[in-house]
Order: sequence, then C-alpha cells, then structure tokens
Amino acid sequence: MKRSFVVHPLMLAAFPVVALYAYNAQELPLSAVLAPLAVALGLTSLLVLSTWLICGNINKAGVVVSLFLVLLLSTGYLFNLRKWLGVATPYIVGVLLFGIWALLYPYLLYLIMRTRKTLRSPTIILNVATVAMVVVSLFTIGANEFRRSQSERECVASDTTVDLRVSEGQKLPDIYYIILDRYAGAATLAENYGLDNSDFLDYLTGKGFYVASESSANYVRTSESLASSLNMEYIDYMDEKSNDLLPMSERIENNALQRSLKAAGYQFINVGSWWGPTRRNENADININYCTRTSEFEESLLTMTMPYYVSAEAGLVGDARTRQWKRTQFEFDELAEIPNMEDPTLTFAHILSPHVPYVFDSDGSFLLPEQANTRSDIENYRNQLIATNNMVKTLVDRVLRDSEVAPIIILQADEGPYPERYDAGVRAFNWGEATDGEIQQKFRILNAYYLPGVDYTETELSPSITPVNSFRLVFDLYFGTGLGLLQNKSYAYVDYSHPYQFLDVTDKIRT
Repeated sequence: MKRSFVVHPLMLAAFPVVALYAYNAQELPLSAVLAPLAVALGLTSLLVLSTWLICGNINKAGVVVSLFLVLLLSTGYLFNLRKWLGVATPYIVGVLLFGIWALLYPYLLYLIMRTRKTLRSPTIILNVATVAMVVVSLFTIGANEFRRSQSERECVASDTTVDLRVSEGQKLPDIYYIILDRYAGAATLAENYGLDNSDFLDYLTGKGFYVASESSANYVRTSESLASSLNMEYIDYMDEKSNDLLPMSERIENNALQRSLKAAGYQFINVGSWWGPTRRNENADININYCTRTSEFEESLLTMTMPYYVSAEAGLVGDARTRQWKRTQFEFDELAEIPNMEDPTLTFAHILSPHVPYVFDSDGSFLLPEQANTRSDIENYRNQLIATNNMVKTLVDRVLRDSEVAPIIILQADEGPYPERYDAGVRAFNWGEATDGEIQQKFRILNAYYLPGVDYTETELSPSITPVNSFRLVFDLYFGTGLGLLQNKSYAYVDYSHPYQFLDVTDKIRT
C-alpha cells in the first residue's frame, strides 16, 4: 500500500506536445502529435528506468526526472521573459542557466537522494497535478475532434480537373505562381508605411507585366486565400459552424491548378515555406525547401527546450531568424534555375517575405535582432519589402533571359499585412468591427501578371482583378477552357474561432 504509481514524468513529457497541439488543433491533423509524443514518452521512460536502477527508489527516480524535465522545458520561457522585460543581452539568462544547472540542480539532486523519506506524498501530488494538466489539453483536443467529425457540410468538388486543350508538339510555357506573403498594395504602402513603391511597379510594367493596381485578396488569411486561388473558386462549401482549417490545407496540397496542368504534361514544382501546408506537397514532382527535416509542429516543440536555445544563442546552430533569411534567398536562387529544366513546369512558390519575421535590412543583409528591436515594425516591414523587391527583380531578369519559351509569371500576395490592433489580440479580433482603414490595409495586395503574347487591353484583365480569377484567366487565354471570370469579391471572417462565417468587405476596400 506504500507503493505508488509514478506517472508524473511521463505526463510532464507529454504536456508540451498535447498543449501545443490543443492550441493549434483547428489547423493540424491529430496525426501530427504521434511522432513527437512517442519520442517524448520513450526517452522519458528510458530516463526514469535508468535513474531508478541507479538510486533504487522509483519515487525518487520520478522526482529527479520530473525536476530535470521542468528545467529542460522552461529554458525558452526564461529567454522570452528576458525579451518581455526589455533586456537586450542574453548573457543574463546564460548566467542564470549556469547557476541553475551547475549549482541549484545538483544541490536538489543531493537532497532528494540523501533523504530517507519514501516521497510517496510528493509523488501522489505530482501525479494528480500533471495528469490534470494533460487532461485539460486532452479535453480541448477531444472537443475539437468532435466538432470536426460533426461538420454538417463537406469540402465538395475537391477532385475537379479542368480539361486543357493542348495540341501535340505544342511548346508549352513554364508557369510561375509566386506568392509574396503579406506584400501590400501600393496605396497601403504609401498610406501606412510611408513607402512610394512606384519604382518597383514601373520596373514590372517595363518588363511587360500588367499590374492590377486596385487588386485585393479574396480572403483575410493564407489558408483560405490559397485554397481559393489554387482551385479557382470561392470558399462557399464549408459549414459556417466549423472551425476546422484542415480542409483548406488539403485543398492547398491537392489543388485543381496542379491537377489540371499535370494532366496536360506539366511537371509540378513546389517551392515551400516554413509554414506547414506549403512546406512540402506530396503531389509535387519536385519539392524544394531549405532545412525541412522536421515539421513546423515538431520544430516549435524543439524551440522550447534548453539544447535548442543554448545552441542558438551561442551561434552553434542557426536560429529561426537566420534560417528564414537563408531560406528566402535559397528560394529565389532555386527559382532562377527552373528555366534550365527540359519539361514544361508549373512552379508554385510560397515565399514568406515581407511576412514576419523581419530578417532583411533594405540592402538584403541579415537584420540582427538587436537592430530590429531598435526600429519600429513599420520600418522593418518597409526595409524587408525593399529587399524583396530587389530579389524579385533579379529573379525576373534571369527567368525572362533564360527561358526558351516566354513564361507565364504571376507575382501575387495572398494577404496584406495585419493592422496594429489585430496583433494586440489575434484570437479575439473581430473583423466585423474593423475600420475601413484596417480592412484596406489587410486586403489591398500586389498582383502582377506577365502574360506573353497577350494584348492586355483585349483581355478581361482589370485593375481590380482578384486572385480567384488569376488562373481562370490564364486557362482561358492559353488553353481555351472558356471558364470565364467570377465576380471579384473580398471576404473577412468574423473571428479566429469562426473562419467560415464570412463578411463581404468588398465595398469597404474600394471606398
């Protein structure tokens, strides 16, 4: 009767995994937790077993391992606390960590091993507390899975393929669909960021692009925007009560654009970002990305641990900001090599720039965190956009120069930058209460088309064309599909928890 089950180390190991998943459950499949949970529980079990063999007392072994896990997983919070307090140098946290691991932890181990008490009561208390922590997250996950299973309307027409007219021996143009995430329209850049972007837009026009100067995103968020533009339709098939974003991720990966063009003989190339739904595409013939050994979910878990933070702060491994700086340049470099491929290609590239984090100075150099913290978000965004412009110019010059057949190029943002009030409370922000200025800032986007051999004045191109119509237009012009264009509309959702309760904000954008 004096023995007790020791489960608290396992619960502490599982908690970060289930808690992170519970917070992001509407965007992730349940399978995302399986591998990290198995690794966490497996390593912790081995640690408990080996400690038990050393000290000969399961209760003591459990307390020792739980204490280790708490210190291991709290390192990230110490660094975040330093940032919240406005302390620029990381060395204060380094000194604190050294004191914890070199002095405090050994002393606590000594006290635990030296005591003659069974530690039964502390074990029971820790068991109850940690099980309660995990159960709360499991309840959230269970509720989300129940809502997901009870969704009244399904994601219909997900296998639609457009029949493209391609004659035998026809030289097909490469097609580049390049998403520059959160690239604002010219009016927003001038009004909200104090940037005159006319030099870059004039460059595009001079190269033969049609710049849709009054274009706006169809949706407020990447998942809906890309699911819409890649399938050339509006998101009107989801249950308004649902908060499940998985159908959007599925339709981004398995989309009508790539299905139609692959059927017509195109090779599909996915140039991925760090964001999960575009990181890798199982339907792609070629996946191009920088450093994707782990998923976005797994990487987020790793960043909570002491080894990651210490290694990143010491410069032994690249931190997330450094990887993003290198990834963006890598993406542009790889895009420039695609004209050298023999087969006609459809390239979808999701480039998270000028999207946060702000890692580029205006000259393209790496923006140190210390520098970024001394500047406003407006200045950082503006500088990163300027750097993005320069990378786009270099890419366009090379693609047009090296392509045997003049390519089709669409440079487009999926959304604009969020207004300041949104960042202050992401999940509570109600778009129905947003001002016209906030909606305009979020929806007005860059949208530019390079359509070789086409007289733009004789097409349905207009200054207000939106992404949902981009490939309806391309397919009609080059493959004789006769799809026609949909009405150009823009929709915001009510709030984060109701992603399919859409509000038509088209008129507010055009005022």
